[in-house]
Amino acid sequence: MTDVTIESAAARARRKHYQVLLGFNMTLHVVVGLLCMFMPGFVSTTLGLPPPVPSGWIRGWGATLILVTALYIPGLQDPIQARYPNICGILGRLWMATVWFVIGGGFFYMGCFDLFWALVLAWFYRRVLA
Repeated sequence: MTDVTIESAAARARRKHYQVLLGFNMTLHVVVGLLCMFMPGFVSTTLGLPPPVPSGWIRGWGATLILVTALYIPGLQDPIQARYPNICGILGRLWMATVWFVIGGGFFYMGCFDLFWALVLAWFYRRVLA
C-alpha cells in the first residue's frame, strides 16, 4: 500500500465516522421533534417546564425541528461537497445553545444538548476537512 492509499483510507474513515455521528444526531432531532408534536406534555414534564398552554407552540417547534433536520441531508450524504449545511448546522447548534442558556430553567438541558453536539460535530467535521 502506498502512503496515498493509506491517507485516502484514513480520510474515508474520518468522513464515515462524521456521517455516523451526524446521522445519529439527526435521528435524535427527529425523535425529539416527534415527541414535541405528539407528546408535548411529556416533553415539558421531562424538561421540568410548565405544561405547554396552548400546546401548539411546542408542536410547531417539533415540526420545525424535523424540517430543519431534513435540510442537513445533503451535508450528511456528502460532507465534503455540501459544506454549507454542515457549517450552518454546527453554528445553528451553538446559536440555539446560547438561546436555551439565556432562557434558562428547564431549557438549560436543551442548551447542554445543543452545545455538546455542536462541539462534537465541529471537532469531527474539522477532521473530515483536514
